[in-house]
Parts: sequence; C-alpha cells; structure tokens
Amino acid sequence: MIFLFGCLLFVSIASAGNDAEGTYKARCASCHGANGDGNGHAQMRVRPEDLRSPAVQKKSNEELYSAIALGAGHTEYPHEFSKRGLSTTQIQDLVSYIRTFSASSKKK
Repeated sequence: MIFLFGCLLFVSIASAGNDAEGTYKARCASCHGANGDGNGHAQMRVRPEDLRSPAVQKKSNEELYSAIALGAGHTEYPHEFSKRGLSTTQIQDLVSYIRTFSASSKKK
C-alpha cells in the first residue's frame, strides 16, 4: 500500500513537472528562451530577464508568482497570466519550473 502511494506520488510530481515544462514552452519560451536565458525571438524591443540569473533565483516564490500572475515588476510587457488563462496551480508549477534554471546552466 505504501509502495503504491509512493509510486502514485512520484507519477503525480513527474506529471506536474512535465505540465510546467509544456506551459513554459507554450507561454514563456518565446520571450525568455528555451533555457530561460532571455534570448527569445530577436525582434523584441526589450530584453526579457534571464530567469537563470541570481537576481531572479533569489526572489521569493511569492514574488515570482506575483510577476507571472499579476505582472508585478513588468512595465514593458505586463504578464498578468492569471487573466490570460493560466490557473493558480499552473502558475505555481511555473515558479517551481523556473527554480530548475540556474546560472550554472548557462550555455557558453
């Protein structure tokens, strides 16, 4: 019984990770880049923040949530993804996914 619960929990966590990655690719990667480096499409007038940077990674989960959901701190491009079809859970999963980016993952 405990083994089954553990397996189901693992599958659930893995599924949430895959969902967050898919949401990131669909909603964020075009601006923030596939690896979070801020190098989305070249025609942008503003440079999106490097999500791998220490400045982003040191933000609290609440600050990242607020930036994604409500557009806090975004003057050039208001995110407000809570009004653009993302659920609370999807945004929380995005915050967790962004935590997987780090300065050490920067490609040289």
